[in-house]
Amino acid sequence: MNHLSQIKLIKALRAFGLRQLMSHARTCYSQDVREKDFITKVHKHLPSYIYTWKINDPYHGGVPDTFYSGKYQHCFIEYKYIQNLPKKQNSKIPIKLSAQQRVCLQKHVEHNTHAFLVIGSKDLIYTTQDFSIKNITVKEFTNKSISFVQYIDNLTGFCLGGAKL
Repeated sequence: MNHLSQIKLIKALRAFGLRQLMSHARTCYSQDVREKDFITKVHKHLPSYIYTWKINDPYHGGVPDTFYSGKYQHCFIEYKYIQNLPKKQNSKIPIKLSAQQRVCLQKHVEHNTHAFLVIGSKDLIYTTQDFSIKNITVKEFTNKSISFVQYIDNLTGFCLGGAKL
């Protein structure tokens, strides 16, 4: 690009407005990056006496995202994050668990190890042990969700042996 072309591009960007341009740009974050950021947020809010392990196993597919343990209990959790919920209450939210993830989570439960699927969207957290679900409605998600703060309290209480997750 020659100097004259660069000047024209700069003038065009200024005329259009950089803010407007940025608002039309697509996000460069993939679903995996947003999910990773969500998991990091959870870990930052947990007390230090809850052991957290962000599992990254490239050799064994289907392994849950995290493992948590406290003085009395431990659990595996597979996280899914939804950036923006659909507007209509009857819209279906797809639950994108791979077949391997479904099998692995179910095996943990069958072997008396706690395992959960946690779906987050902004400040709402939906928790289930039904790994066969393919989707849920927005209405079901919002009605059965708890706040992020309540989720952190529940997870902490669960690992310490008292609360339900």
